[in-house]
Amino acid sequence: MSDERKQSRYLNRRTVLKAAGAAGLAAASPWTTGQVAAVTGNTPLALGDHKWEDPLPRPGVLTPANRKGRTDRYEIELSEFTQTVLPSSLGKDTTLWGYEGTYPAATIEARPGRPVEVEYINNLPSDHLLSVDERIHGAGQGAPAVRTVTHLHGGVVAPEDDGYPEAWISSGGQTAGDIASVPNSEVPYKNPKEYPNDQKPGTLWYHDHALGITRLNVYAGLAGFYLLRDPMENALPNEQYEIPILFQDRTFESNGDLFYPPGDEDDYEAEFAGDIPVVNGKAYPYIEVEPRSYRFRFLNGSNNRSFNMRFYNEDTDSYSDVPLMQQIGVDLGFLDEVVSVGPGGTVGPKGPIDSMLLSGAERADVVVDFSGYEGTTFTVKNNAEFPYAGLNSGPDIESMGEMLQIRVTDTVTEPDATIPPQRFLDRITNKYEEPETTSSGITRTFTLDSAVFTVESGDFEGDELDSHFLDLAFWEDDDAIVNPTLGTSEVWELYNTTGDSHPIHLHLVDFEVLEQESFTWDDEAGYQDAAQAFIDSETTTRPDISDYVTLSGAPTLPNPNNRFHKDTVLVNPQEVVRIKPNFTGYTGIYPWHCHILEHEDQEMMLPYEVVSSE
Repeated sequence: MSDERKQSRYLNRRTVLKAAGAAGLAAASPWTTGQVAAVTGNTPLALGDHKWEDPLPRPGVLTPANRKGRTDRYEIELSEFTQTVLPSSLGKDTTLWGYEGTYPAATIEARPGRPVEVEYINNLPSDHLLSVDERIHGAGQGAPAVRTVTHLHGGVVAPEDDGYPEAWISSGGQTAGDIASVPNSEVPYKNPKEYPNDQKPGTLWYHDHALGITRLNVYAGLAGFYLLRDPMENALPNEQYEIPILFQDRTFESNGDLFYPPGDEDDYEAEFAGDIPVVNGKAYPYIEVEPRSYRFRFLNGSNNRSFNMRFYNEDTDSYSDVPLMQQIGVDLGFLDEVVSVGPGGTVGPKGPIDSMLLSGAERADVVVDFSGYEGTTFTVKNNAEFPYAGLNSGPDIESMGEMLQIRVTDTVTEPDATIPPQRFLDRITNKYEEPETTSSGITRTFTLDSAVFTVESGDFEGDELDSHFLDLAFWEDDDAIVNPTLGTSEVWELYNTTGDSHPIHLHLVDFEVLEQESFTWDDEAGYQDAAQAFIDSETTTRPDISDYVTLSGAPTLPNPNNRFHKDTVLVNPQEVVRIKPNFTGYTGIYPWHCHILEHEDQEMMLPYEVVSSE
């Protein structure tokens, strides 16, 4: 990594912890809901009388600009527009950013083995829709306020097509290499991007990934589904009976525009969460379904929130008198066996799986049979706390407790020809072979940490910023870059030393979650001191977490719907999660990071480089 990039770090390595000593690294980052009374004090109450007024929007499907040869080619414009996100009876439109003028973006549908090429055209205005905090790494230093680079989340693609955070383009057509004060990207800017789709079918998505402003660009609306589909899936509910559902949260100004903390001394967005559920771009929508089977593709596209969702029968006032969610797929593909989520469903290692927990960026592919529930109304309820720390005791604010209403009609308009989900899985999983890898025998240990920066120079000198880290490292730290070998697998141990749960996402790879194990602190203060010294550059020795904790000695398997074909895994406080990433497809540099977008922008992201075995 170049000296230029190291010297250009806006927030340098000297930091202080707000709560040193026995309070611990986790306590050093005070949590905030990001909710501002002047805005949110009235919004949820006002919307309480307007729930379930508007139907759930269904994302459209993009049509290729041309299908020359074997490649589907798209031209996708990024632009600013207005859309009615709040209940339409309020008469308030919201200014948004999006792909092809919609929020969420229209869906790209692709086939395994058939390439897709996308030219992304940045026609956004030169001023950001939200306030850019120039104290954050990647923002400021002369970088344009409006920069975008689209990441195909879950895609097995070359580094230059992945959406590397520094390989952005501004609305004025500048890239990092065009601006002397901005370090150049390790991965070159490339447009159009090529997606070969040499991978299993699955529920992917595309969203912005620009360094230092990912949280703002995604919050503004830059996200959409990318469905990699096999023709055999026609045996499942399809067309009007298949619905992608994007769960998010937003906070609104009184005029209907988005609210996000301005990023000043008083409103630093350490952990921001909205107070209104927004589903497929609509606050508190409803959907009418027929008494038959449907396929739902759930995606948590929230900046920060986890969602723990259950069906609730409004007519019988019951969580038990509801249909099961028959889960058939996860992040990167289909399961081998159906996992029944709900009352009387599958029993996992820690008990019955009675709810659908999705942390940021996780997906779930489910089939739900509404037959026998003619005329019934269900609500999709959420009881995940915020900030999420592994507990489902209820959301921090009542308005986030209900996400979507489902109304079952009395009749079926078309016969339900859906085959049983398990029969489908037996067929589809036999069609695709896993890429071959060999075990490298390497186990790597990483910590998930939090600390506070003190800015030491410039206009913001003295400002203290809550921040988060992978292995107490910064984005530019050469010694933090690991080099797995193409065609091999490794074991990564992820130790969470903070009070937050962190959804950890690895670009490029499909990984298996091997096990989860709790730990207790033996010497938390000692770890703090060692971590502080390392961050302050007072020592070059990164503390070894195993010297400060005791493992429970009783690791558990993850639930069967959270084990295979993952690209994102949730790591709870005082827990180590062991994963087995399989490094296939390409050599080169890719990011891995926390998918709490505020954490990602605040240094909780590192590159890794896949190297050739030759």
